[in-house]
Amino acid sequence: MRKLRTLAVIAADVFNDYMNRILVGISEQCRLLGYDALTFLMAFNMDSGSLIQHGEENIFTLIKKESVDGVILMAGNFASQTLVEKCVKEFSGWGIPVIALDYDFGFCESIYADDSELFAEMTDHLIEKHGCRRISCLTGPEGNAPAMSRLSAYRKSMERHGLEVRDDDVIYGDFWKITAQRLAKDIIEGRRERPDAVICANDVMARHLCNSVLKGGINVPDDMKIAGYDGSNDAIMNIPSISTISPENERLGARAVCRLHELITGEKAQISEELPSGELLFARTCGCSTATKYIVEHRECYYNRVERFDNYYSGSGMLERLMGNENLDELLRNLNGFIYTINGLDTYMLCLCKNWDNVEQQEDDYVRDGYAETMEARFLYTRNHADFRNRVFPSADILPDFMDELCGEPSMYFLLPVHFMDRCFGYSVFRFGDVRNAVSSIFMQYNKNVSIALEFLRVRTKLISINQRILMNSIRDTLTGIYNRKGFNRFSEGIFRKASEEGKMLFVMIGDLDQLKMINDNFGHIEGDNAITVAANALQSSCELNEVCARIGGDEFAIIGCGDYSDEQISEHMEYLRGFFDRYNADSGKKYEVGLSLGYYLGAAKAGEELEKYINIADEMMYADKVRRKKLREN
Repeated sequence: MRKLRTLAVIAADVFNDYMNRILVGISEQCRLLGYDALTFLMAFNMDSGSLIQHGEENIFTLIKKESVDGVILMAGNFASQTLVEKCVKEFSGWGIPVIALDYDFGFCESIYADDSELFAEMTDHLIEKHGCRRISCLTGPEGNAPAMSRLSAYRKSMERHGLEVRDDDVIYGDFWKITAQRLAKDIIEGRRERPDAVICANDVMARHLCNSVLKGGINVPDDMKIAGYDGSNDAIMNIPSISTISPENERLGARAVCRLHELITGEKAQISEELPSGELLFARTCGCSTATKYIVEHRECYYNRVERFDNYYSGSGMLERLMGNENLDELLRNLNGFIYTINGLDTYMLCLCKNWDNVEQQEDDYVRDGYAETMEARFLYTRNHADFRNRVFPSADILPDFMDELCGEPSMYFLLPVHFMDRCFGYSVFRFGDVRNAVSSIFMQYNKNVSIALEFLRVRTKLISINQRILMNSIRDTLTGIYNRKGFNRFSEGIFRKASEEGKMLFVMIGDLDQLKMINDNFGHIEGDNAITVAANALQSSCELNEVCARIGGDEFAIIGCGDYSDEQISEHMEYLRGFFDRYNADSGKKYEVGLSLGYYLGAAKAGEELEKYINIADEMMYADKVRRKKLREN
């Protein structure tokens, strides 16, 4: 087990500014208090009930109450209500501290951003700076705590300035685009009186409202001003840029860690002084330009942090190159070549379930729910060093012990599922030197490519295995299991060529089963098959130097090999076979004896000559032995 106390962070994704800032606060506060943070993510946040969604959600089964000391639940942005219900059912029965962020789950404490003052200040700004009198508020769902908090702050500002809030000035939304677009359509088509300004409870609604009214011919900000909430990159990069509130998300994340620390240890903790408070960003949609410098700096930072690496990734051809690999070792070594596409990556580890490819089992027999008890760390990247050793650890530990030695300090790790549809392969672990770099979705794309490449490799290996079985079935004798004539022909030419080209001794033996017709006629074909099998076993067990042994006819056998043979070795070979039959016949209790007439060739294979020549020499010698053995039996 790992040494540091550990918090599990449950989130849908972190590939946006809002979520990323919360994680920055969690990471910084965990570092100060000596906690590791394991952040469990999905690449697809859907409510489809599909196989791929099942594969994504499987990552949350890694979390066990024995493995973590507390949980930060950020499931308010889960698209799947079923998954939310699963989280509530699971974590509510664990008996360990759980803190929910920006959402009320009922069974645990909830912490919300302290945003009421900032929201009121933005409303004050629209009134005092821009002279707006008729202001609408597009908030979230009625009853939702953040939505109601922001609505209350808007009302207080309006009342403070002696302005009326009419019933239709309050629009309950969904924190998504649908309500914003509907509101824009009502204003454009005259079903709703156009307000002087609309203040929105998040940036998504503000952006879609702004872009929709602009398409309808309403000028922003001259005809109507718009403000949002989140301080998101999408709002800042929008044209026109959205006046918005950058909330104290970093401090929200830190507050959650401090509260968990108090619940776990009984000790209160101070929030890191380095984490910023919230601020107002006045941009084009309210007619101000005081945030211009901030916006320029933010866009430059975004380019250096995200867009530049998006371009690296887009030009890398990563997926295509990974899909060309023929085995796992080759794939992993090539995977290392694409680390450069992930900005600021400090550590990466690919953990695969033992027997992840499942090649020898039935196609529908694979891990769907949970993970194998034993995981294999197959690829580990740390600070420009790649390690391809296969190191095993229990999946219950989530991270192996050696991560403590490698990272050396409290860290935030991001865990993503590696799967194809609902087929679980394992999971990826990412650690960034600066958690702010996790705002880029490149590491999610990287992980998705790993999943697809592993499935492609698995299918390729499976097909090769099936083809090998088909081939082996076609060149194996069904009765004895040794090669048939087709198998002998397939391999014998290569052995003969090697002997002639490398100057090695060629060894060819031909055997013919004695009295097979008599055995069949007098004792039945089952006994005839037994005699054939005994002969095959004798010949196969006599091959000690990788010779090819085959049944080339009903009662005919052949052995071929090349190497540094001596006459003494061949004599021992022959003696072994005679002894094998003597022992069998003495102990079998059969009313017949099994034996082989044998002939062989041992010598050089001359260039330009055919293998058939040497087979005929061994065959003639075998025939002479057969005549001799027949006379002995008759006497």
